[in-house]
Amino acid sequence: MTRKPSPRRRISAGVILGIVGVTVLAACSSESSATSEHPEPAAQGWEHVHNLAVDGDRVLLGTHEGLWQQQPGQQPTLASESQFDVMGLTRDGSRWLASGHPGPGDDGPADLGLLQSADGGRTWQPVSLSGEVDFHRLAASGSTIVGLSAHDGALLRSTDDGLTWSNLGTKPLFDIALDPTDGATILATTESGLQRSTDGGVTFTAIDGAPLLAFLAWSDAGILGIDPAGQLYRSTDAGGSWTRAGNVGGQPTALAASPGTVTVLTGTTLLVSSDAGDTFTSITDD
Repeated sequence: MTRKPSPRRRISAGVILGIVGVTVLAACSSESSATSEHPEPAAQGWEHVHNLAVDGDRVLLGTHEGLWQQQPGQQPTLASESQFDVMGLTRDGSRWLASGHPGPGDDGPADLGLLQSADGGRTWQPVSLSGEVDFHRLAASGSTIVGLSAHDGALLRSTDDGLTWSNLGTKPLFDIALDPTDGATILATTESGLQRSTDGGVTFTAIDGAPLLAFLAWSDAGILGIDPAGQLYRSTDAGGSWTRAGNVGGQPTALAASPGTVTVLTGTTLLVSSDAGDTFTSITDD
């Protein structure tokens, strides 16, 4: 079914979206408290988590203190050798892509540009835009990569695996998702509603009747979106219509999905679903 939020809900959710955005920027600008030794994770391990990604039964967390991994029934461990500030994070075929800032003792500019890892996130190498861009959102499909710059909100696009980039201008986008079969189709969340581009991000149009969403995840199984109150929605027609799924019972701070798994972070709790988001179980201790 298609659900259209009421005006009252739109105002409330817009305020929450703004708060989420400010939180992300504040976490990026603060200095890391990590030392040269691998830190013990605060609480359940999640302090300043910026992004999630799914890799089989492993959940990757891009954090202010490096790339962490969480598997069911296990303690969280540091996946990356460096404790760099992992901002944007996404999978691109057999490699992982990230952006952010250097960790303690790391060489490199304050803004790392686009990084890649071919060993599951353990080591990272620069690809492009080193010293120029800090991506807070990244999405990839084939040879196409799109990212949101933290400094000016500009949407950047590459069609050659991240080697060269086009600046598509500053747009009021919060989260982005790229069609895994068509790099020209992008969905984006905004404070005023969901928008779609079919020309690679040059222009966006509002999707009438779509729920007001905070985060998006697009896999071969379809699109998942979650609103600021924790209600999950599904779409199988590029965001044209949406059906309700489960509710995680709290404000989400990150969302990730693969064809078989949906993962949501609320506070310090990682919630995982194996039924397309209808029901969730925690894989972290409360």
